[in-house]
This record gives sequence, C-alpha cells and structure tokens, in this order.
Amino acid sequence: MPDKNREIVNVEIPSKALRIQHAMCPQGHSLMCADHPINGYASVCVRVTCRDEEGLIYLDPIYGSFCNVTEIDVQEKELVEFFCPTCRISLTSSHQVCQECGAPMFELALPRGGVVSGCLRNGCHFHLLKLADGIQLLNSLDEDPIWDSFL
Repeated sequence: MPDKNREIVNVEIPSKALRIQHAMCPQGHSLMCADHPINGYASVCVRVTCRDEEGLIYLDPIYGSFCNVTEIDVQEKELVEFFCPTCRISLTSSHQVCQECGAPMFELALPRGGVVSGCLRNGCHFHLLKLADGIQLLNSLDEDPIWDSFL
C-alpha cells in the first residue's frame, strides 16, 4: 500500500541509457563480475536455482537490456530464485511482486540506498529502479550532480 506521507515521481529516460555499476547483496557483497562482461561492461552475477538445477547467471548491466547469460537451462515462463554467489543470501524481495504477472521479484542494492528489482519469471521483463530516497536525491544534486554515483 502506498505511503500517504510520500509522493512518487516518475522519471522517463531513454531505454538502455543507464548502466548498473555497483550492485550488492543485502550483506554488502559486490555482485559485479568483470570476468564475464556483457556489452563490454562488468555483468551482475547471481546464483540462480530452477527446479533441481543451480548455476550462475550473468545479468546485463544495461538497465532495460536483457542479454543475460546463464549456466543452466531455464524455460520461458519458469520461476527462478536468485542468491548472492558469495554468501548465498536470498535476493527475493519480501515486499513486492511483479505488477505484470504476480511472480516474486528479486532486489539488488545500489549505492546511496538505491535498489534495482525485477521479476523472477523467465521472459517477464518487468523491472523497477529506485536510485535513492527523494529527499536524499534532491539534496545531493547540489553536491554531486553525476548520476553515475547512484548506479
């Protein structure tokens, strides 16, 4: 349920205009993997499970692009689970579900309190990006107007 003490401001940007640079698990482990670049950039590496299979998936760091590479075969519309490859903590969000298909969502931490989340159903491309708390963001624009510091 929306917080009545907060306002939501939507910002539209061109597709594939942002690149995730510092994704982390809730325990603070980096999920960035320079050893498996996608589109010339370090990918976001998470452990994926589906059915009885487990492996790594390298997520495209370009927000809105889905050139992901996985070590296991995942069929279209199958649900997967994501975990930190270092500490194996679940990356499933406890407070949101996909607005398109109702599946669970994953959540990756970004610098300055930001979050990137996406649907855990293979083929559903619903995703969200929260760069920072609105007040924090507005205050920081005077200090550091470089958007890359949020990604």
